[in-house]
Amino acid sequence: MSVEERQDLVRRVTARGVSRPELPAGRRRRRFLLVAAIGSLVLVPWIGILAATLPHRYEARHWTLAWVGFDVALVVGLAMTAWMTWRARPALVYPALITATLLVCDAWFDTTTAQRSDVLVSALSALLLELPMAAVLIGAVVLVQRSVVVSMRAGPTDSETVLLRRRWRWARR
Repeated sequence: MSVEERQDLVRRVTARGVSRPELPAGRRRRRFLLVAAIGSLVLVPWIGILAATLPHRYEARHWTLAWVGFDVALVVGLAMTAWMTWRARPALVYPALITATLLVCDAWFDTTTAQRSDVLVSALSALLLELPMAAVLIGAVVLVQRSVVVSMRAGPTDSETVLLRRRWRWARR
């Protein structure tokens, strides 16, 4: 969307009396902020501890279960994304983002844990399959979000307005 198109969209939305969306103020927002801030602060020294103390080599007991379970999660994420896309549900952004994240993690761990004989196959798999698929999923999310914004230009129907008000009241609690 160009700068002019964005400015036009803002003018149209504000002309209808729609305020800029913001996170609701209140206890939930403060709690969420507190958890996110403390979590990020605690993780910094933990990463340092792990970097200093983890062994260079480690043999895992349930290696097969870990990777098969991870791939099952990928299949479920892709299937949910496909199903929600087929049903034309804007909520497809949730499984699409989760699956894109899993694909990036899969590429990372495949390449960093590969034995010397498997490094080339892992790198090619990451560069030619997993990362492009993650990019396609993220691109789909962007397209869906743009289409939602465009559909909002026309203004919500009466039933959508009631639903949005209910959701907003719930989010402010």
